[in-house]
Amino acid sequence: MAEMSAWRVNDVVAYDRLREAVTSRTALLLGSALPHDVARAEVIQLRRDVLAVDGFDRADVDEFARRIDDRIRDLTVERS
Repeated sequence: MAEMSAWRVNDVVAYDRLREAVTSRTALLLGSALPHDVARAEVIQLRRDVLAVDGFDRADVDEFARRIDDRIRDLTVERS
């Protein structure tokens, strides 16, 4: 018999949305007016941070997604 996943369906959706937000933030950083080395360092740290998120901890996923969304808003305002 197959082992059941600890994820609920809505947890998978939340984690998938988190990954999409990471992709959006990465694109904004690489297209931003930030110096290349600053943007690159932030992308590298973002990738490390996303790997450190416990996908089974919904509160951790939601908190990290909130921080990413905040940074996306900042980058979007800087861009306009």
